Amino acid sequence: MPLYLILACKEPVTEVIAPEDGSVTLTFVNPTSCGSCDPFEGVEQLRIDVVVDGAVVDAATFQWPSEALTLPSLDGFGVVQVQLRGLAAGVVVSFGQTPELAVGPGLALDLPVTFLPVNRALPLTQPMAAGRRRHGSVALRDGRTMLFGGLNRGGDPIDTVEYYDPKDGSFALAEFVLPAPVAESRVAEVPVTGERFFFGGVGSVSSGVDVASTALYEFIEELDTIESIEPLGIARKDHCVSTFADTQVIAFGGHDSDSTAAEFLRFDLAEDRWHLSSLALSDFDDRKVAGCIPLADGRTFVQGSAVASTGIWAFTEEMVGTVDPSAAFLPTPPDDPGSAAAFVVGSSMVALADGDAWVGGGMDPRTGQSAATAREFRAATMRFDPADAQPDARNWGVLRRVDDRGTVVWGCGWRDLAREQAASSIAVFNVEIGSVGGRIELLESRSGCDVAVLPDGSVLVTGGGAGPSAEIVVPYSQ
Repeated sequence: MPLYLILACKEPVTEVIAPEDGSVTLTFVNPTSCGSCDPFEGVEQLRIDVVVDGAVVDAATFQWPSEALTLPSLDGFGVVQVQLRGLAAGVVVSFGQTPELAVGPGLALDLPVTFLPVNRALPLTQPMAAGRRRHGSVALRDGRTMLFGGLNRGGDPIDTVEYYDPKDGSFALAEFVLPAPVAESRVAEVPVTGERFFFGGVGSVSSGVDVASTALYEFIEELDTIESIEPLGIARKDHCVSTFADTQVIAFGGHDSDSTAAEFLRFDLAEDRWHLSSLALSDFDDRKVAGCIPLADGRTFVQGSAVASTGIWAFTEEMVGTVDPSAAFLPTPPDDPGSAAAFVVGSSMVALADGDAWVGGGMDPRTGQSAATAREFRAATMRFDPADAQPDARNWGVLRRVDDRGTVVWGCGWRDLAREQAASSIAVFNVEIGSVGGRIELLESRSGCDVAVLPDGSVLVTGGGAGPSAEIVVPYSQ
C-alpha cells in the first residue's frame, strides 16, 4: 500500500494530495508558531512504525532528508496505528501518530497527524475564537474538539461555543450558542448512545461569588446544536456526574440547600424522552460530595470531603427495577478508611482496569492543605491505599485518558482553595503501572484552562491566559 506524506514544517494549513484507491494519505500538520517549533530541526532519521494492539508489527527507518519515505505493508493487519518518529543521534525529538484506523482493499484514507517536537508546550498559530476560562470541552466523532461556555476576562459566564479542528489548527465559532451562559458545567456521556449532557455549573457571578446554575443541556451532535431540557431540581456547582446502567446518569453534590437529593436522569421508553427526577438519598448527605466516576464493574466511586460522603454508590444495571436506588450508597468504613484516606474537594479521578479508582490532588476545605500524594480506592475493601504517579499537588485539575493502557494527562487547576494560584503545567503519567512521568510547563499562566486529548494523542490546552490563546503538546516516553 503506498503512502503519501505531506510534511508541513511550520505552516498550519497544508494541501492534500488525493490518494489512489487503497492508499493512505497522512498530512503531518504543524499548527504552531515559534522559531523552535520545527519538528525536522536537527532530525537525522525518520522512523515509521506500524502498530497493532500496542505492539510494533512492522517498521522502517529512513535517512532524512536524503531518502524518500515509504510505508511498510498494511495488508492483513485490519486495525492499525501508524507512528512517525524524528530521531537525532538515536533519540526521539519529534513524534506524531494516527488514531487507530481500519485498512482494507479499495479503502482510501486521509488523516491529519500533529507532528511536533516532543514534551514541550508550543504556541498555536491561530488564536481561539473567544477568550475563555473555566470552560469545558467535548471530543467529537469527526476529530474536532468543541469548547463551550466559561468565564470571560471580566469574570462573567459566557454562552459561546467554538470548535478546534486538528486538520489545520484552526478555531471557529459555532453557529449556535448555549441556551444560557454557564461556566464549569459537568459533562456526562451515555456510552450506549453517545449522547452528552451538560449539568449545572456557574450561571452568574454576584459580588464576586459564583452562583450555581440549574442548567441541563443536551448536545445533539448529528444536528450540531445544544438544546435545553428540564432544569435541575437543585442549583449545582462544584458537583459531579457519573453514568451508570448504560443509559442513566446521576449527579451528586455542589449545593448547600436543605435537600440531600441527587439528580437522576434516565431515558423513559414509554414517553420516548429523557426524564429528570430528584432522588432522595437514604443515610447519605450528598452536600459533601466533590467527585464521582463510574468504575469498571458498573458501580460509582464517590469522593467526598467527609467520611460519610465517600464510598460507592452501588446501583448497577442489574439492579434496575429490583433495588431501591436511594439506598444504594455504601460509605467508607469510618473506623478504618485506609492509611491514605483523604476527604477533600477538587480531586481528580480515573477508573482502573482492576475495578479500583486512582485519586489525585484535592484539598481539605477545613485546613486548606493539599493532598500531597495520590491514593487508590480499593473497591473490595472500601479503603484507601497509597498510590504512585502523582507528580505534584493540584486542585480541580483536568484529568484525561491518553490511551487505554493507563496513560493520562493531568493539567491546569489551582494550587490553592481560592483558585487564585494557577497550576500552569501538565503532567503525563501512567496510573496503571504507577509511573510518575514528567511535568511540562506551559508557556504562560493559565488560570482555569482546559485540557483535551486529540485523536492522534496530542494534548490541546486552551484558555485561561492573557488573551484567546492556546498551546499544544505531543507527549512521548522513550
